[in-house]
Amino acid sequence: MFRVCGRCSPGLPWLQVHAPLRAGHLGRGDHPITPRATLWAMCGRYTFTFSAKSLAEAFAMVPPGFEIRSGHNIAPGQYIVIVRPERDQRVADVAFWGLIPGWVKDPNEFSKPINARAETLEDRPTFRTAFKRKRVIVPASGFYEWKAEGKGKQPFYIHPTDGDFFAFAGLMEDWQGPNGEVMVSACIITTEPNELMAGIHNRMPVILPRKSWDLWLDPAAQTREVKPLLVPCPSELMAAHPVSLAVGNVRNDSQKLIKPHGLML
Repeated sequence: MFRVCGRCSPGLPWLQVHAPLRAGHLGRGDHPITPRATLWAMCGRYTFTFSAKSLAEAFAMVPPGFEIRSGHNIAPGQYIVIVRPERDQRVADVAFWGLIPGWVKDPNEFSKPINARAETLEDRPTFRTAFKRKRVIVPASGFYEWKAEGKGKQPFYIHPTDGDFFAFAGLMEDWQGPNGEVMVSACIITTEPNELMAGIHNRMPVILPRKSWDLWLDPAAQTREVKPLLVPCPSELMAAHPVSLAVGNVRNDSQKLIKPHGLML
């Protein structure tokens, strides 16, 4: 038996939610949905070093009603912080990383993609509705990507050159179960790589410039208006360096993971 409660985050030391949310909202430990999510081609780990205050300041919104802790190895199947529109304002929310469209009958039998390719958002039923009306931003301090080298793969940490943060373009969905329970989920949109990322991987997350946030979050904006935003950000806005293989283990989560390790690009 699973009980309905305010949102919580068992097993996620970087995020603690204390404020009750709208009726029927479930926390990970209170829902029969398994945390399995499909790891697609790109952007499967990232870092989040905001506080509730700095997050609110960054997105010009009211501080979220939950405590946030830093995370240096956020992975699929965990709950992540998103920024979404609400009554012409921006608000922070929490979502399961792995999109679950509303038409899914059994989330445990669905792949729950963590990424969505920008080129096919309107072609795939999984993303079509969310792209039209449920666009969000996923704040990140940086992200990891693995470069194939010989028979192995070398992880790299990619971060803003100005010490700021990334605003990933994302999608969200509200899946409702047979008993009225609601599961908020999200994914990150990817695009072709810029010059820097091309030397590491063939995809990268869509990173939105600050001037485009309002348009992207506007549920009234048409898809033809936001499509031009789904392009690689300029290479000069980011830097990359190799890091330890320890980041491959999701149980490892410390600032040491982002320190340079091995030869630089």
